[in-house]
Amino acid sequence: MSVRLLAACLLVAACSPRRPAEAPPQQPPPQVVLHGARLMSYEGERLTLSGEAEQLTYQRAGGDVQASNATLRIPPGSAEEGMSVGTAAGMDISAPNMEGSLASKQLVASGGVVVRTGEGMVVNTPRLTYDAIQKGAHGNEGVRVRGPAYRLRADRFSLSFPDETFNFEGSVETVLGAAERD
Repeated sequence: MSVRLLAACLLVAACSPRRPAEAPPQQPPPQVVLHGARLMSYEGERLTLSGEAEQLTYQRAGGDVQASNATLRIPPGSAEEGMSVGTAAGMDISAPNMEGSLASKQLVASGGVVVRTGEGMVVNTPRLTYDAIQKGAHGNEGVRVRGPAYRLRADRFSLSFPDETFNFEGSVETVLGAAERD
């Protein structure tokens, strides 16, 4: 009888529906998803940043923002505002992907970043990290710069708006008077 009871238990166990495997924890949906978003950021009364994104998602919990096909505009500034390098006539930063944190005030642009200044400088880099607190940017995946009368290529770069400094590191190549040739 015990063999029959054991066989019956095994048969019931084999025929009962299986419990689904535990699904991995899912990310909560974003708080906000905007399509065709326009962006504006202010410090007091002063506009410090504007732009648009094809799509923008925002997670309220951590203040994380993700944007696709975005362009950010830094308006013309002055040395007193700590925005004198490359922005005396303004600057546009465009990238297929941008991820930032409102809490840390940092932004990572990737996927082929293009920076254009009002003075005619065009910067191309695969990835750029911007720190709004330090008012600077850096990249470690190479950079190409074209200006009205020069071009430059480097492995790494950093820039500081308040210090008015650009630093290019690694293998650096500069050509003066030949900006139109590439």
